[in-house]
Amino acid sequence: MKKQSLVAVAVAAVCFAGVAQATNWLQLEGTEPNGIAAPIKVFGFIQPTYQDTGGSAVNGLVGPAATPFNGAVPRFNEVAPQHTASTGFGILRARLGVRGTVLPVNNKVDYFLMAEFGNNGYTETGSGGSTPRITDASVTFNEIPGARVRVGIFKTPGPEEDLQGIPDFDYVNFTNVSGQLILNQFVTGPAYAGGTTGTPGIGAGGYAVTSAPINAARDTGVQVFDWFNNGPWQFAYAGMIANGSTLYANNTANTPSYYGLLQEAYIFNHSKGPHQAGISGWVWGHVGHEGLDVSNGTGLGFTQQDYTYKRYGLGAQFRSGFMKPGALRVTGELMRGTGWIITPEPFANTATGAAGAGTCGTASATSNGLCTEALYPSADNAAVGGYVEAGFFVSTHWDLEARYDQYNRLTNNPGLERIFKTTTLGIQYYISPKARVTLNYAFNRIDVPHLAAISPAGAQTNALAVTSAKDNAIALQTTLIF
Repeated sequence: MKKQSLVAVAVAAVCFAGVAQATNWLQLEGTEPNGIAAPIKVFGFIQPTYQDTGGSAVNGLVGPAATPFNGAVPRFNEVAPQHTASTGFGILRARLGVRGTVLPVNNKVDYFLMAEFGNNGYTETGSGGSTPRITDASVTFNEIPGARVRVGIFKTPGPEEDLQGIPDFDYVNFTNVSGQLILNQFVTGPAYAGGTTGTPGIGAGGYAVTSAPINAARDTGVQVFDWFNNGPWQFAYAGMIANGSTLYANNTANTPSYYGLLQEAYIFNHSKGPHQAGISGWVWGHVGHEGLDVSNGTGLGFTQQDYTYKRYGLGAQFRSGFMKPGALRVTGELMRGTGWIITPEPFANTATGAAGAGTCGTASATSNGLCTEALYPSADNAAVGGYVEAGFFVSTHWDLEARYDQYNRLTNNPGLERIFKTTTLGIQYYISPKARVTLNYAFNRIDVPHLAAISPAGAQTNALAVTSAKDNAIALQTTLIF
């Protein structure tokens, strides 16, 4: 069943046969309009958001995990990133930026600066709060024909879901594959090998770690890119070498990260902008490097180890228009990764806690990994996922959405593999192109595909108890762009 589902995603992703993405985000986010750009343009957006993630507790656990965790609410049924409640209002994103071209206005040098003030996976502090952070700070040199050069921190060449501008993202939350595999999560502090005291249930090749904020599809480095028009056809490319870290995180490896993207589009009626109409496809790849301080097992020190991980994928999109009755959008992407795969812990990893309170406390040593954030850094660890989605304007202002996404995590390890499946139904009301309300309802499911590979039998029971507790979720969001 899982292979059939992923094949369906792959077929949808390549059905339009091309090699690039729907909108030229390299151009829109990295350069200013030729001849009409202003020296200074202030812009931004805000997204007040309400989410209800269900809040169901886990029941049916057996063995040492039963006493502390039966009746506890797992983290995946609580609102990210703090995971302290299952319902609530918040400002998911609030970004303010300035962009333009240097004087005199000749478009030879452009710049882009933006900061994030919302509460999300990029701004979380790891201690129950969030802090404003720079998301983009770049300068683009347009001197060399066919090879523009962008330097600084900005979005890396990658899948459409992550490269596109968030104000034009049609859903409240990312897919499972983007959230867990593509939006790379850093780790802090030392790593302890699976099987040592306090980290049971991780298994060989895994390490107990403390997670840090995500990279939000950004890196700090140098990118060479450009695009070429031939009638309705447009080819674009990008290659980037970067630190493998954002401004708030230090580079942890001595080897840089590499990114690449090729894209091709057939554009309808000379359309432009973030909702460009046409048929398009793309391929991309990323070779990353991360360093990890691994316990040497003696309790006296740690050894620095560097790991290489890979991410790559392809996708395609058809878009016939925007805010016009009958306008249709269909998108599909398939993504795969090897190495540096993180499995978030089901329950909050706190230092103390009473039985049944959903915290680890002193029970962490006997809870079969329920309190441990586990990292599988080696190249033999693999994951694959993708999605298909569609949007249809039934009128000028009302847009219906549907998306199916699937993520198969740790496909190389039958005992640890989990399959995340989400079907999201949505409706958007566009007050104007720069103001809309989005309502999403997500049907969530987590499968354990190789139950017999898990031992002992009590661990099988616990695996099913945890995964079956996953709730459906609802999200309501207002987007205002200025």
